[in-house]
Formats: sequence, C-alpha cells, structure tokens
Amino acid sequence: MAGIQKAKSEETQRRVLAAAVKAVETGGLEALQIRKIAADAGYSVGSVYKHYQDQDALVTAVDTVTLARIKEAMAAAVEEVSDPLDQLKALACAYLAFAQEHRNLWQTLFALKMAEGAPTPEIHVQELVDLLAFITRPLQQLEGGLDDEALAARTRTCFAALHGLVAISLEDRFVGLTEDALDREMMFLVERLAGR
Repeated sequence: MAGIQKAKSEETQRRVLAAAVKAVETGGLEALQIRKIAADAGYSVGSVYKHYQDQDALVTAVDTVTLARIKEAMAAAVEEVSDPLDQLKALACAYLAFAQEHRNLWQTLFALKMAEGAPTPEIHVQELVDLLAFITRPLQQLEGGLDDEALAARTRTCFAALHGLVAISLEDRFVGLTEDALDREMMFLVERLAGR
C-alpha cells in the first residue's frame, strides 16, 4: 500500500513539474501561476503545495530541469570533439543555441532571486557544478599551470563572459550584437578567454 501511495505521489510531482515547465516554455516566468499549473496538471492547488511549498520552490524545480537540459546539449556538443579549444567553442555554440531555442526557460533560470537565508536546493547546486565542469575540463588542458582555485575562478569568468554576451544580445540591449556578429564575436571571446 505504501508503495502505491509513493508512486502516486511521485506521479503527481512529475505531472505538476511537467505542467510548470510547459507553462514557462510558452509564457515565461509570468505564466508560472500555481492555480493554472494545478489545473493543467489535473490536480488541486493543495496537491501542488504538497510537493512544492511555494512558487519559488516550483521555479527552482523548473530551473533544475533547464540546467539538466543545457547540460545534455553541452554533452552532445563535445561528444566527438577532442581539441580543448574546439570543445570550448562547441560549448559556447551549444549554450547560445539553447538560449535562442528555449528563451523563456533560459531567462527564468536567471530571474529567480532566492529569499534571504533560503538555501539553494542541493540538486540545483549539483546541476550548476556539472554544467561548469564542461568548461573546466578543456580549460584545464589549455591552462595546465592553474591550481584548483584559479581554475575554478577562470571557469566562472569564462561562463560569466559568455553568458553576458548572449544575454545582452538576446535581450535586445542597445549594445547587443546581430546574430551574425554574435557568432563571430563569441568565437573571438572564447579564443581570448582561452589565451589564444
């Protein structure tokens, strides 16, 4: 009996999360309304709150799905690439392509501000660590002399620089680049960050 209840609970959580991901994909963060998510998933509002204590918890769960999808895209991008600089370029292209194709999910990933003192869920942290590891591995080959602390800082710098370039361009900021220029300048940025 307990196994059936657990399976039902897991199915409810899965369906609620799927409805939340779909809502964000189609309408952005503003579309993530608990009452609508409950209706779309076929459950009561109380069922949603049983699995996600508040809207922030649901956004965090959606963000964890998004990070996992980005990680899958990055893994696929470097699967057949052995040169470390080419790996960094492939990762940059995969990140840009994900942001372009899944703009609402990507923007939501950076929109949530956790309440003061609220810890980021461990699974979310782990997905971020795994994502940055894709950058760390080729950087380590290119910058063999860096200790762990310096390598971690360089990894974050590379991600922040690439993310900034993508964000400014995709959000149509006044200093953003056109699509052709964005591809070219992204490769320029990767080469410079890799010391080439």
